[in-house]
Amino acid sequence: MKIETTPEPSSTSPPPLPNPGQPAWMKLDIQPLGAPASFAVVIEALLKQPGRILHECKQGGSKVPLILFLGAVFGLAVFGALLGTFSGGVQYWATPLKVVVGVLASLVICLPSLYIFSALGGMEARLSQVAGMLLAMVALTALLLLGFAPVVWIFSQSTESVGFMGFLVLTFWVIALFFGFRLLLAAANTFGMTIGHYLNVWMGIFLLVTLQMSTTLRPLIGTADTLLPVKKKFFMEHWADEMSADPNSQPRR
Repeated sequence: MKIETTPEPSSTSPPPLPNPGQPAWMKLDIQPLGAPASFAVVIEALLKQPGRILHECKQGGSKVPLILFLGAVFGLAVFGALLGTFSGGVQYWATPLKVVVGVLASLVICLPSLYIFSALGGMEARLSQVAGMLLAMVALTALLLLGFAPVVWIFSQSTESVGFMGFLVLTFWVIALFFGFRLLLAAANTFGMTIGHYLNVWMGIFLLVTLQMSTTLRPLIGTADTLLPVKKKFFMEHWADEMSADPNSQPRR
């Protein structure tokens, strides 16, 4: 007599099914870089296959974070240098220095809160991995600003309106940061974040910090008697003062 037995269930659980409601840009293909880490390879991967950047950040011991940092500094410095041509003089070197210092200082200020919010959102990542995500975000943002830099230069040579230049730079910063935030969200999703609201709060905080930093290090556009401000101001107060000022006057300190 033949006795049929029911096969025991496999101890290996099947892979999770993809979420059909998830946007395509949230699905990063995590795989090795596939080539020695050079500036050109890392930048191309950042634009086309950011999952490879995350793979290197997760593995540790790679040169990719350093290349991301240097690429971010380069992009921000070139953008600031072309912005400095609006006023000339000391702004040729002061503006790129302030742009680089302001963004990097914002990263250092906001990194602890990013790690805490990421942990609260369910993301399983070490501090070094979170820092790598942040570097990828700012490197992509700086790369987009580098692409906008020729447009900034054209207007810096053809207009004398400080208000318009300020609006143009703010618009470019928000656009570039939007794509940087998208990469950060996709990276957090890849690292297992289950509650995205915490990261949304952090992104709002980071935007506010960068806007305030631009006021703290003013002037980035225009000229003034001192290299740094002598009076504390909230960034919205500073914008209101500049909009109500005489178009031919120097920025208020």
